[in-house]
Amino acid sequence: MFKYAISLILRRKLRTMLTSLGIMIAVMLMTFILFGMTDLQRAVLTQFSSVFKPTDLYVSSQDLMFGGMLSAPTKQKEEKKEPVIVNETVKRKIETLDGVESVDSMFLLNGLEIYLEGDSIPYPTQIVQAMSIPGDDPTFISFDGENPILEENGIFVSDFVVSFFETTNDEIVGKKLIAKSVSSSFMSAANKNMIDKEYEFFVQGVVETANKPFWISTDKALNILVDMGGFESTDEYIEKIGYSQLLVHTKDGKTTEVESIMTEDMGLSVMSTKTVVDFISTLTAGLTISLVVFGAISALVASIGIINTMIMSIYEQTREIGIIKAIGASDIQVLVIFLIQSGLIGLIGGVLGLGITYAMMQIADPFIVEVLKEQGFGAIDKFFYFQLGNALIITFSSILVGVIAGIYPAMKAARLDPVKALRYE
Repeated sequence: MFKYAISLILRRKLRTMLTSLGIMIAVMLMTFILFGMTDLQRAVLTQFSSVFKPTDLYVSSQDLMFGGMLSAPTKQKEEKKEPVIVNETVKRKIETLDGVESVDSMFLLNGLEIYLEGDSIPYPTQIVQAMSIPGDDPTFISFDGENPILEENGIFVSDFVVSFFETTNDEIVGKKLIAKSVSSSFMSAANKNMIDKEYEFFVQGVVETANKPFWISTDKALNILVDMGGFESTDEYIEKIGYSQLLVHTKDGKTTEVESIMTEDMGLSVMSTKTVVDFISTLTAGLTISLVVFGAISALVASIGIINTMIMSIYEQTREIGIIKAIGASDIQVLVIFLIQSGLIGLIGGVLGLGITYAMMQIADPFIVEVLKEQGFGAIDKFFYFQLGNALIITFSSILVGVIAGIYPAMKAARLDPVKALRYE
């Protein structure tokens, strides 16, 4: 029966190939979706893991990811909890927790236009990260400069900044950067204290990182925040406003326990590597399911082509079907022959689709890696990986689509009356 089904396919090579074309296109689409989304998730998680350690926790007084934007407002009265100010008292309390190795203070400065001396166009991002870490810290992929320790007026700039100002690492190191305050923005009201404020830095080094474009010391950032906010002293600012974030380094095996204490007992918002990884996995899974639905529609269209081809094959081979039934073939055997034929059409389309897509991925991979590296994915050396599990699922699905599409034509062939079939012209 299998040999006979193959002979039927080989008789109409062109028709078989054209019918398989629909399955091939559907398989190519599904392959790009399943392979692409899995590879994208891997690339994002690889980059994230290269920057953030699994034992590090980012702590603040509010939700670091969405800030409550995902919850709908309500008029019902609820007990309103005052946000915890992340000040020195909170920092010292965290440092005493069992499992905590060290705590680094972090500030985030917003509303500053950064100009390179001699250039009238500011860098588009108005955010400056403040954290007293050396340039050779694992947070950065690389450092280019003489002194990796941030000085009082020193600033690290990312390779993105160097590219924006159309210069080189050697040329920008030692140059002056001017930070001018922006009195108001689309999202905030005008602030009198911020008018005509200017701060000067010298570029101390260039870092390669996917994080913020500018890095200064926490002491310098605190003095700027005090000046911009009109506070009397740095102690007053820390007490009333607090740190923007704290980076908590924990011991292996203690991260979850420390995170639980800070969120449940201390009322702090904590972002861990696991939280972000789970979010990315959920997001990519949702996108994959949505895209698979579109791929299923193309598979449905391809199945209609198989049904049409199989019905035409039955009409052309009616006398032949009558002959094989007259010499002893049962209805079940005729049914199986045509199901094998339709399943093989699905298999041909699936193998061709996988092969062509794999070749395209190998050709496109270096270009995608280059684009990702330009966007800060420094830890990526290869984007597309062959996934045997997904390849087997796609191949089996293409065969299944062919078999299901061939059920009606196969049943039609199996029910033919051999006497009438032999008389068919």
